[in-house]
Amino acid sequence: MSPTHRRLREATGNAHTRVDSLFGRFDLTRRDDYAALLAAHAEAVLPVEALLDRGGAERLTADWPQRRRGPSIRADLAALGAPVSVPETAGAVAEIAAMAGMLYVLEGSRLGARFLARGVPDHWPRAYLSSHQPSHMWPELLAKIDSLLYEPQLVDVAVIAANQTFGRFEAAGARWLDKVS
Repeated sequence: MSPTHRRLREATGNAHTRVDSLFGRFDLTRRDDYAALLAAHAEAVLPVEALLDRGGAERLTADWPQRRRGPSIRADLAALGAPVSVPETAGAVAEIAAMAGMLYVLEGSRLGARFLARGVPDHWPRAYLSSHQPSHMWPELLAKIDSLLYEPQLVDVAVIAANQTFGRFEAAGARWLDKVS
C-alpha cells in the first residue's frame, strides 16, 4: 500500500467507521428502511457527483462518466415509489486533489454497497447497490490518485475533501434513519 493510500485510509478511518456503523442500522428487509438508505445515499452522492461534473472530474480519471451512479440511484428510488428531491449544489471543485479525495470515498462506497446489496430482497431494485465496476477500475483510480498526490499538502487537501464527503453520508444517513426509527 502506498503512502497516499495509507494516509487517506488512516485519516478517514474514524469517519468511515461511523458511516459504516450508521448505515448498518438500516433494516434492509424493510421497504421503508431500504428506501431511506437509498434516499440518504442520494442526498450524499448526487451533490458530490454534480460538483465533480462541474469541476471536470475527467481530469482525474477519463472514465468518470462510467463511474457515476446518480442515474441508478434515482431509478431505484423511482421504482420503489420514493423519488427524492436533492437540493442543488452550487459551485465546482477546482482542485484535483479535492476531487481525488471525494472520488476516493464515492468509489469506496461502491465496494461497501455491494455488501449491503446482499441484505436486500431479490424483488427490490438494486441497480445502485449492485452497480458493477470492472475489477481494474478501483486499482486504476488508486494509482491515478498516487500519481497526482505526490506532495504532502496535496494529500492533506484530499483528506479534507474525503472527510467532508464522509460527513455528507453521515449527516444524510442520520437524518433518514431518524425518519424510519
